Amino acid sequence: MNRVVHVIAVGMNKERIMESIKMGGYPIQKAYLVLPKEEEYQEIANSIEKALSVLIEIDKVYINEYDVYGSAIEILKAVKKEKEEGSEIYINASDAPRTLTISCYIVAQLLNGKLYIGLPKYEEGKEVGITKVVEIQVPPLKKMSEDKLKILKVIDENGGEVESINSLIKLIEGKLEKHKAYMAQRAKMSYHLKGLEKDGLVEMKREGKNVRIKLTPLGKAFCIIY
Repeated sequence: MNRVVHVIAVGMNKERIMESIKMGGYPIQKAYLVLPKEEEYQEIANSIEKALSVLIEIDKVYINEYDVYGSAIEILKAVKKEKEEGSEIYINASDAPRTLTISCYIVAQLLNGKLYIGLPKYEEGKEVGITKVVEIQVPPLKKMSEDKLKILKVIDENGGEVESINSLIKLIEGKLEKHKAYMAQRAKMSYHLKGLEKDGLVEMKREGKNVRIKLTPLGKAFCIIY
């Protein structure tokens, strides 16, 4: 049986988190607590860690809750090894602040993980627990060609950007061909780049006669896992 790892977004409601874990009934061998660095979140996370660490392994991942893609990237970096080792990944967004909820969704999609949320229960306008745990279906990413994936990886390895299409061709193929062969090289590269730009993974900006190609935050997140 594969190891089951939970990524748990920490807000300001410890009880909601603990009850969602219990009511969800999912197996769990390790938890990553995702939280901002502010002291009030630290206190909640420490309390959760104290309650869970007698049963499972706990790690913390610190993020900027207002940076959607930055938060997703930090989470992906933390659990990359887990994914590579075949662990099942569950993402608990029950207590996530709004922007972190979006980060959790992005992570779930890139990891092909399961995203779940405990729905709050209210009595006389006050939260008194959760009614149920629901799993949010996350659409799978469309399959990417090996050529496009290689382009992303090469840009990432080059610091996240390249100064021109010709520079990118050289990095990938080792050289620029001559005449008709060069035109075919450039046409193929331009075609792939337009697709990557449409998918929001790269951005292209003309600078003089050249076009600078840069990974977007989503492109950077994609490269961590693929």
